[in-house]
Parts: sequence; C-alpha cells; structure tokens
Amino acid sequence: MRLLPLAALLLATELVAAQAELPGGVRDANALYPCAPSAAVVRFFHLETDEPELAKINPALAELGAELAYGPRTTQGRPGHAFVALRAPPEVSPKKLAAALKKGGGPAEELVCIAFDGREGKDHDFGLADMGITKRDFVMGISGDIVWYDALGKWSQFYGRPGKLKAQELLDRYAKLFAPYGGAKLGAVVKERFSWTLASAPDEKTRARVLKTLEKTAGVEGAALEENVLTVTLWLDRLETCGAVGKLTGAGEALDEAVPSSPRAAFDTAPLYALLQAEKLVP
Repeated sequence: MRLLPLAALLLATELVAAQAELPGGVRDANALYPCAPSAAVVRFFHLETDEPELAKINPALAELGAELAYGPRTTQGRPGHAFVALRAPPEVSPKKLAAALKKGGGPAEELVCIAFDGREGKDHDFGLADMGITKRDFVMGISGDIVWYDALGKWSQFYGRPGKLKAQELLDRYAKLFAPYGGAKLGAVVKERFSWTLASAPDEKTRARVLKTLEKTAGVEGAALEENVLTVTLWLDRLETCGAVGKLTGAGEALDEAVPSSPRAAFDTAPLYALLQAEKLVP
C-alpha cells in the first residue's frame, strides 16, 4: 500500500490563505501552485446509496494509495445518495476509484466542480429545518443537475455530472431563487493566475508546442511563456480533477459544521508538470 506524503499535504493546507487580487478579478495563486510534481489530486464522486459501508470502502481505497478526504455526506432532500471527495495519487484512474467505492454498496460516478467567489446578499438560513429542508437542499433545488453544494462565507462550490453544470445558468438560477427574499448573488467563477520559473528558456518550437497544448487544456484561459517564465491564467470551472491544496478556509457562514473540512477546489497541475518534464523544462 502506498501512502500519500503527510508533510506535503500539511504544507498544502497551510498555503490555502487569503490571495491577493490582481487586475481583472484574477487571484494571485503562486503559493497554491508550486512548480513541483503533484503528490496527490482530489476527485469527487456521487454514490447511489446513503449508507455506504466504509469498512469495505476504506481498504479498497488504501490498496490504490487513496483515501477519503471528505464524506460520505448526505442530505435530507436527496435520500438514497451520498457525496464523497477522494485524495489519490494522480495516476490512479477515476474508473479504479469508482470501483473501490462500489464495494461499499451502490454504483459511483465521478463529478465535476465549479467554484464561485464574491457571494453577497441574503444568507442561507431560511428557517426551513423543521420542515426537513436544509440550507443545502434549498440551494440544490434550483437544478436537478446539482449533486452537492458547499459554501463558506463568500465562497461556493457546486458539484454535478460532467456536461451538466453551466456557470452562467447557476448564477442566474441562484439569483432568481433568492430574489423574493431580499436577493443574493454568487459572485463570479474563481479566476486564478500562477507563474513558474523553468529550468531554461525553451526554443521557439518547444515554446509554441507547450503553449498550444495549454490552449487546449480545460480550465486554462490563457498562458504566456517569456524567456523561462511560464504564466498560466485559469478558471475553476467544471474541474474533473482538483489539486490537493487543502480545505476551505475563511470567515463567514458555513452551511453546516462539516463544511470547513471540504477540499478547496483547485486546478490540477499534474498534467502541466508532466508536459514540461517531457520537454526537459523542469526536473
């Protein structure tokens, strides 16, 4: 069994702090994304059972060098379903992780995540708990495509099946839901930027090849490679795999006491590092 490096995970957690905002609402994410191989990634799954057997799931995950990072979580409004986040080595496929989860009862499917920041307006408490409607259920009710929802202060994360969630649709439906109650807005999809200093400046052909690959990478808005400095601007939009950068942090209202243990959505830099490594631009 291969265990994930504890020191690396603790360091990542410490780096999730307040980010400086650059012009255009872009967050400075250099501390979140060091130029180094990824020890682990985070993937999100939906389980078709609300009582998964952890005694079977945990050993199956351990055989893959993976572990539960969050959950299983359930909500009253979606009986028979559960949500989990897994921390795993980058090379372990979603198919293998889903098979491990299935051993605990019920099929499992991978989800994508969209992160928003800048939430403002009415809070999540509508006093409906006595009616069996949680704060999470109230928001998830805006679309059947939402499998899970977490929020802490101004930050929100939505999870759903690949190809189903659309950021603008979530923004519009969220605003419409809260309009009769004083109004609230999600803010905007999180946009981040980081720079890596490479071992050397690539020749023109290599530079063009790297930038062309990045242009086709999901979540990347743009990239620049000047001399030996690579700068990447990205969106946390419909992420299938997330970097393991730690938990949600910050002040403000949480949906429930478990939310602060939810992994913070982040870009997965493992494929980028592998690309640069193949070009001999990083160790």
